Amino acid sequence: VYWLRAKVLQDWWKEEIELVQLEMNWTCNFFLWKAGQWGDQMQESLVKDLLGHACYSRRQSHMYSLLAQDAQAAF
Repeated sequence: VYWLRAKVLQDWWKEEIELVQLEMNWTCNFFLWKAGQWGDQMQESLVKDLLGHACYSRRQSHMYSLLAQDAQAAF
């Protein structure tokens, strides 16, 4: 009985580790996607000569890029 409980716990923790790794990968991909969206917004703002909007978009894009780098470094 104890062996079965230990096996179940081991399997549960293996699954938990796998899920956390997948979630971190999804998080990194989301941050990169958001950085790309803000980068596209920046380009559109520059075309329309909206410099304030372009500056804000660049700052947001940079922030999401840094979040992605930090997340990748953490895992």
